[in-house]
Amino acid sequence: MKILNYLFGAITVILLSMSSVIVQAELCPTSLYDSTTGNATIPCVMVDKLQLSLELDSATPVDASDELYWKLASSKLSTCQWTPSSCATLDDAFNLILPVNGIEEGVKHVARLQYYPTDNEGFYWQHDFHEPVNAENVVILKQGTPNPKGGFESLYLLEGDVANLEVNEFHDFQIGNGVVPPIKAPFEKGEEIVLRIFHFNDLHSELRSVHSKKGDTHRFSQMVKIVKEARANAADNEIVLLVSAGDDHIGNPFDELLGYDVDSFQTSAAYTTYSAAGHDAAVIGNHELDRGTALLAKAIEQDAKFPILSANLYGSQNLTTAHYRPAIIGVAKGLRIGIIGLTTREETLLRQKDDPEFEAGELLKTLENTLSYVDQLSDVIILLSHLGYNGETYTQVRHELEVGDVQLAETAAKMTDKPIVIIGGHLHLPINTDGLNVVDKSVPILEAGAKGSHLGEAVFSLLQTEKGLRSQLTARLIPLKKRDDRVASDDPNYGNYEHDDDLDMEFENTVMAPLYAMLDDKLQEVIGTAGGLDDLSTVQNIADRYVGETVMANFMNDAIVAQSVNFPEKDGESQQVDIAAFNASGVNSGVEPNSDINFNDWYSVMPYADMIVVAQMTGQQIKDMVMSNAQRIVRSEELEGDDAVSLSGYISRGFLHFSSKLRYTIKLNSDATKAVAQEITLNGEPIDDLLNETFNVAFGDYISLRGGEGWKGAKVGAGLPDEVVGFDLTALPKNDSGLVYRNEIIAFIRENGVVDESTGAIKDGRVTVIP
Repeated sequence: MKILNYLFGAITVILLSMSSVIVQAELCPTSLYDSTTGNATIPCVMVDKLQLSLELDSATPVDASDELYWKLASSKLSTCQWTPSSCATLDDAFNLILPVNGIEEGVKHVARLQYYPTDNEGFYWQHDFHEPVNAENVVILKQGTPNPKGGFESLYLLEGDVANLEVNEFHDFQIGNGVVPPIKAPFEKGEEIVLRIFHFNDLHSELRSVHSKKGDTHRFSQMVKIVKEARANAADNEIVLLVSAGDDHIGNPFDELLGYDVDSFQTSAAYTTYSAAGHDAAVIGNHELDRGTALLAKAIEQDAKFPILSANLYGSQNLTTAHYRPAIIGVAKGLRIGIIGLTTREETLLRQKDDPEFEAGELLKTLENTLSYVDQLSDVIILLSHLGYNGETYTQVRHELEVGDVQLAETAAKMTDKPIVIIGGHLHLPINTDGLNVVDKSVPILEAGAKGSHLGEAVFSLLQTEKGLRSQLTARLIPLKKRDDRVASDDPNYGNYEHDDDLDMEFENTVMAPLYAMLDDKLQEVIGTAGGLDDLSTVQNIADRYVGETVMANFMNDAIVAQSVNFPEKDGESQQVDIAAFNASGVNSGVEPNSDINFNDWYSVMPYADMIVVAQMTGQQIKDMVMSNAQRIVRSEELEGDDAVSLSGYISRGFLHFSSKLRYTIKLNSDATKAVAQEITLNGEPIDDLLNETFNVAFGDYISLRGGEGWKGAKVGAGLPDEVVGFDLTALPKNDSGLVYRNEIIAFIRENGVVDESTGAIKDGRVTVIP
C-alpha cells in the first residue's frame, strides 16, 4: 500500500468532487515517450478506483542492472475519459501496461513496465517489453441505437474481425468519432441493482401454433405479456431485458413469408415481432443461415430493430458490420451490460457457392479475443451462445460437442471476475426447470427448451461493495400454455390451457394480426386428404421414427423418388434419383386419418425446409451408409430404466429412413457397436453385386452438406458409445438441386390427391429389426 499512498496523496480527498468533471471530460491521448529525453507522459492510468496522470523521468536506481528505468516524477488526478484504447492500467503488482506513441514514428506500441522496488529512493519501473500494435485488423467501438421499446438507454457496438485476431499480437482498439465510452457508474456502497433477463431460444418461427380443433396457441404473445408486465412493474433500480439465443427462423409456416431468396422475401416474422416486443439482442443460430446469407442480410436490414450478434462468423460477402456485430455494451440505469454472441459450426451452412468465403472461427479463441475488450467496458457480461449445453446434468443430448457451453464457462471464468451468465440454445434443452441447477466454473448456464415451450427468467441481484459488484443469480423457466378450446370452463384443468387473458391482446391485434393475414390463406389451403390407416397419426409416427419404419418417412421418400423424374439436369446429366433418404428427427408429426390435409398440417409433419441435394454414391458407399445407420437405431434396452430414452424428444443420432427400393435387416446384436445391416438389396438385387455401380441418392442438405447428426465421419454421440463413428456423407460428390424437400412432397400430394396406401403411405417391410 506504500506506493498507493504516495500516488494518491491528497487526490483521494477530492475525487468525489471531481467526478462530474471526469464524466464530461474528453477522451485521453495515448501515452507519449520522448525519445530525446527518455521521459514518458501517461495522461490516464487506472490505479485501483482512481484515474491518474503520471510523469515518468528516465532514471536508474542505485545498483540497478543495465536496463531502462523510469522514476515517478509527479502524479495528479486525471480529468480525461479513460478508454481501453489509449489509457494505461496499473495491476495488483504495480506493473504498468500502457499503449504508447513515440517509440517509432507513426507506429503505436504497447509497453509493459515492471515495478522495481527500492529502499527509499522513490518509485521506479523497469522496461519489460514493448511490441508494435497491429493496425491492420482493428477493433472499433461505435455508438449504436438501442431498440426504443427495449431495456437499454444507450448502446455501444463492438466491430472487428475478432475471430482472426492473433493471440500473440497486440491489436489496435479504436473509439469511433464522437463516441464517449460508457463509464463505470459511481454506485454507492450498499446500493443494489436488479437485472432481470427474459430469454428464449430455438423458437424456429413458432410464434403461433395452429390447430384446427384445439384452437391456435399464441406462444409469442404470451411471452410479450409476461415481459411487458415485468417492465411496467419494474422498481426504480430494476432493468428488464429480452434476448434470444438463436435459431429464430425455420420450422413454422411463417417461414413462407421469409421466402427462399431475396426476390421472394416478404418479411421476417420473427424479427418483426421481436422488434415490436422490445427485444434487446439476438445471436445468429445455424438455422438463420439455412436459406443463405443474402436472405438473412435482407431480414436484418428490413426487420431487426435490435442488434444481431456473432463473434466467430466472418468473411461473408453479404453479411457485413451493418448487419451483425461480435458484441455490444448496453447501458441501463448506469449498469454496463456486455453481450457477446457465439454461433455453432455444427450444421451451419458455410462456404456455400453464393458466399464462398463465409466461415466460422475457433470458438474459444474468439471468446478470449472478444471478452478481453468487453470485460474492460462492462459491469455484467452475458454470453448468448448458440452452441449447446454439453455438461453431465442432461444425459440425452442431441449432438456431440467438442466446444459447448461448459467450455465457454471454463474459459470465461479464467478471464473475468465480473458477474457472468451463459444464455444458450441449439440443443432444445429445458434447463433449470426447478430453479438454477446448472453452474459450471461459477458461471450459470441457462437454456429454455425450444419452439416456445418456455420463457426463461434470470434475475441478477447486484450489490455494490468495496470490492466491486457482488452478484446473486436466480433462474427459472416459465412454461407457456397450450390452447385447447374444447376444455370447458368448469374443468379442473381449465386454467392450465391458454386463454385470451394470457395474451397481450394489443400486440396480437396490432403486430400479429397483419402477419396472420399475410399467411392464413396459404395455411388453410387443402392440398389433399388422408386415408384411414391409424399409422398416419402423429402418435404412431412419433413412436416409430427412431425404432424402425414409419409411414410418413416411407411416403415422403417414395414421393421424392417419383418427383425426381422432373428434377432439372445438372451439367447435362439427369438428377433422377434411385434412392431418397430422410432423417428421423425431421419427421415431427403425422396427419389425422380420414381428414383433409391443409398446408399447415403438412408443415407440422416436416417443419424444416431442407434443400434437396443429390449425391453420387457407389454400391459400396451405400452399403457402408446402411451399416452406419444400423448402429443409430434406438434399441429396446434404451427404452427401459430410469435413464430411458424418450421417443417424443429429439434423438439426433441421424437414423435415416429410405425409399422402398432399398431394403435391409438390422441385426441388433449385443450393443450398438456390434449392430449390423444385412440382406441389403437395391432394386431387388443384393448390394454386394452392385458395389462398383454408381447411384443417385437424394438427401436433405442438413444431413449431406452439414453432416448433421453424426454423418460427417466423426463419432455420432447422442447417447451412443464413442466407438460408433458415422459414415461421412459430406465427402460425397453431390449437386444442390435448388429444390425444397417439403415443397416437392406437397406437389406430389396435390398431384395425387391422397396420402394413403396407394401413394406409398404404408409400412412395407423395407427395414426389419431382429435381436
